[in-house]
Amino acid sequence: MSFGEAIKSVFSKYATFSGRARRSEFWYFFLFNFLVSFVLRLIPHFSIVSGLWALAVLIPSLTVMTRRFHDIGKSGWTYLYFLIPSLLFISYWFYLIFQYISAGYDLDAESVAAIITANSSASLISCILLLVSLIAFIIFIVLMAHDSQPGENKWGPNPKEVQSENNSGND
Repeated sequence: MSFGEAIKSVFSKYATFSGRARRSEFWYFFLFNFLVSFVLRLIPHFSIVSGLWALAVLIPSLTVMTRRFHDIGKSGWTYLYFLIPSLLFISYWFYLIFQYISAGYDLDAESVAAIITANSSASLISCILLLVSLIAFIIFIVLMAHDSQPGENKWGPNPKEVQSENNSGND
């Protein structure tokens, strides 16, 4: 699947969580989204457009990721295993910052960092949650790089095999 075909496929299946997606479809869309986001962030005063882009590709990103999980024989809900550690890490930091603010301190990055690093339990919990998040991210990348599950699975036929059958019929 070419770069253009992958982008077209993802947007044509905008909200389709069923079926399977090849590696190329997932990674080309990931690259496309990264490049567009990068360019939008470089343009001054385009933060609103960048935010709108992120919202516009949220659903297609989730659908192509779900279909990619299906392609390797996993449920789309598997993503929660990778999302939860990151959400816990972010939630814990929000909790610490709100505690700091409610104690009446001014909010600046140096003060917050100094308070958190002085609190050994907060530092330990932060490090553990960050480590678990990084491990989950690495496992996610490895899974997204896996080859398609051969043959048909409960989410449908292998898209690589279907495409190769279509190409051989055109000869």
